[in-house]
Amino acid sequence: MIRDEALGLGQFRRAPDRWHTEFGRWVSDFGTSRIVAALAHDPDLRVTNQSVYEWLQGHPPTASRALALVAMSRGRRTLDAIYHHALEIRRPPDTTAASRRSSPSAA
Repeated sequence: MIRDEALGLGQFRRAPDRWHTEFGRWVSDFGTSRIVAALAHDPDLRVTNQSVYEWLQGHPPTASRALALVAMSRGRRTLDAIYHHALEIRRPPDTTAASRRSSPSAA
C-alpha cells in the first residue's frame, strides 16, 4: 500500500505542522520512497524511510545528505529551507502574543 492510499484510509495520521514548511511540502510532493531510492546509490548517503520522517520531526539531516537533497531538488530547495524546517518544527509555540490579547490588563 502506498503512502497516499494509507493516508486516505486513515491508517496513518500526519502531524500537519511538519508538512506545511517549504521542506515538508517538497518531501510530500517528491515522496519519501523516491528520496530513499535516490540516495541509495551512495553508501555514505543511504537513508531509510524512518530517517526521512525523523528529518520531518525536526532532526536535520547531515550536511552531506542535505547537500544531496538540494541537488535532488535541482536547487528548488536550499540548505536554508532544510535547516529552517528543523528550527521551525522544534520551536515551542509562541503563546505570549495570544495571552497578551486575552489579558484584561492589555486593554
